[in-house]
Amino acid sequence: MLQYCKNGVTAGDRKEQKVDQEKEEVFFDIGKRKRKELLVRQAGIIAVLIIVISALLYLGRYIWTDYRDTLVENQKAQMLIISQTLGKNITDTMLDYKDDLELLAEMESGGTADRSFYERYLGTQERFEKDLMRIDAEGEPVWSIYGTTLQNQIFLTQMDAKNSIWQCEDPDGNRYLAFRQRFDNGDSFLLVIDGEAYYEKLISDIHVGTNGYIMIKNSSGIIVMHPERNQWGIDVIEGRKKLYPDLDYTSLEEMIRKQISGNSGLSDYYSYWWTQENPTRVRKISAYAPAWIDDDYWVVSAVIDYDDLYSPVAKGVQNLLLVFAVGSVVFILLAVYIGKLLFEQRKADSEIGYLRELNQVLEEMHRSEETIAHQQRLQIMGTMTGGIAHEFNNFLTPIMGHAELLMLQLPEDSEEYESAQEIYDASEKAKEIIRQISSMSRKNVETVYKNIDCLKFLTRAVKMVQSVCPANVTLKEELGKEEGYILGNPTQLNQVLLNICVNAIHAIGRDEGSLMIRTGYVDKKTVMQYVSSEPSDIWKKYLMIEIGDDGCGMDKETVKQIFEPFFTTKKTGEGTGLGLALAEQIITSHKGFISVQSELGKGSIFRIFLPATEAPEMQTRTESGRNLHFVIVDDNAKILQMLGKSLEKLKLSVASCRNGAALEECLKKQGADVLLIDESLEDGSGVDFCMALQGKYPEMLRIIMTDHVTREIVEAKQRKIIDAYIEKPVSRQTILETVYCCTHEEEQQP
Repeated sequence: MLQYCKNGVTAGDRKEQKVDQEKEEVFFDIGKRKRKELLVRQAGIIAVLIIVISALLYLGRYIWTDYRDTLVENQKAQMLIISQTLGKNITDTMLDYKDDLELLAEMESGGTADRSFYERYLGTQERFEKDLMRIDAEGEPVWSIYGTTLQNQIFLTQMDAKNSIWQCEDPDGNRYLAFRQRFDNGDSFLLVIDGEAYYEKLISDIHVGTNGYIMIKNSSGIIVMHPERNQWGIDVIEGRKKLYPDLDYTSLEEMIRKQISGNSGLSDYYSYWWTQENPTRVRKISAYAPAWIDDDYWVVSAVIDYDDLYSPVAKGVQNLLLVFAVGSVVFILLAVYIGKLLFEQRKADSEIGYLRELNQVLEEMHRSEETIAHQQRLQIMGTMTGGIAHEFNNFLTPIMGHAELLMLQLPEDSEEYESAQEIYDASEKAKEIIRQISSMSRKNVETVYKNIDCLKFLTRAVKMVQSVCPANVTLKEELGKEEGYILGNPTQLNQVLLNICVNAIHAIGRDEGSLMIRTGYVDKKTVMQYVSSEPSDIWKKYLMIEIGDDGCGMDKETVKQIFEPFFTTKKTGEGTGLGLALAEQIITSHKGFISVQSELGKGSIFRIFLPATEAPEMQTRTESGRNLHFVIVDDNAKILQMLGKSLEKLKLSVASCRNGAALEECLKKQGADVLLIDESLEDGSGVDFCMALQGKYPEMLRIIMTDHVTREIVEAKQRKIIDAYIEKPVSRQTILETVYCCTHEEEQQP
């Protein structure tokens, strides 16, 4: 029987409804707990992400700060190194110029230099020397080598009691540095340096930042060098106030006070970009260092925009933002960023190392410049030595001449004759000493030589080569027996032969081999078979020196480069590559030629061709054989008096002249049979005078008196510009022998 509950719902239905309700409550509780656990997990994940992101932000901030500070400090260190390096180089260069100024001023005050010497000095300089000049006490020019006009002179530096540096400009506005030494009489001697060229070539190309530049000022704040020409010579503060009166100079003035203290350092300040048409106020950094010039100094300043220091950092910031934006690759990007930091650090360290190496290179260049300057001083000393020898020859000529006159007038058994003989002998010894001193005054390899007996010279050279030959190398010689002479420098020619022979020995190596030296005389056609240049028609025959070996030989490409400087086939450290280049230079300076013939595995043959000269003729006959009229030209009155008196003793007609103008007047009035003229006159060269007189007086003998025989004099004789030359000091005996030789040659000619 079914039982129904109230309202028609049975008890079973109510029980089922209760169960369903309990199930729903359980499911709700489970869902509530799951949602709570999910929220907790989500909150944990968010917290972890926040912690990770915070840690990454902190780490990124730390890395960013370290990166920024490191990069900025490295760039500041680089700027300071640049300023210090430039300061040292400017110091060395300015002191070199001062040394040159002191030496040249000493020669000017002593009267030992002339215009031609100053022109040669300026012509041989490879730096920035512009002119040499002398000004009086009022600042007016006395003379100038190249006629440079200086104006608007601004005092820069007092190096010591006598020497100072001034900034000047010419009428075109070009800027110069004038190294000035004041003489006791109020005059000054100036060495003018092209300041703009110096700044353009050595300083302006050094870039710091986007708008940065290098500038130089003196210890008083006067601008010495600046990228803008209108800034040169003005006071760094007061001068700019005149140019730009409405700007704020407070920060700049504080920075300048630090710079002119004489110390190195870095300054952060506010200033303007003076290279812009309308200067704008910017924050700058200046790295400065002093360049000491004896008792005073200049300030070398490298200026950069402060923002330029942080421009490399912008890329790093972008990378960091990208790292934080992409959460899934945070650690990977962070590792990449750290790697990039390390790379930038190594790059910065590499740049610092590069600057250090650059500093070493600059120091080596400075040492090379010192070596060149030393060589230039030696050249100057050589020129002075030649001048001293010239003056002593002028003293010895009257001494020997008057001693010779006394010997002719006195009985040979008298004490006075013996005294005169002693004077003459002592003069002969002094003459030899002066000749040795004169041999030291070699201005270059092309000018001063002497006649060399070829056979004697080659015999000695072979003995010298024999001494360096190892046991495995056999030296063979075939020296021509024909007598002959060459005009040259025996020391340099020995150097060439020894260098080629040593190279041949190295080519043979440790194997058994032979070295052949063969000599002989050839004509111009034979020379043209081995050289590409056509020999001069002046020389009729050449001495050929052939040096052959059976060593390793060379290929065609090596033969083409064998005479190039610094080219060598030897291992690193075993050869400089300068030996054969120097050999070619020496042979060329001797008006000769050098060629090479080689084949791999068959050895090499070097051929040297040197122009041969006639043997020097010596006669002992003292009388001229005819009554000749002599004209003697020399700027030394004592020499003229002695030679005239000596020749007049033989009843010869003698006229004396002190310069070229007097010579021309004398020849117009009475002509001459023999012209005896000094090579070094105050108003010109003796050879030049003979050349000018060649067509006017064809029958007149032209004889040059010289301190030492030069190639120009020998060529003048071969071209019949002069008839003979005599080395000083001269005597009556030497003059008569030379005249006899010249007249005897004319009589033998058809």
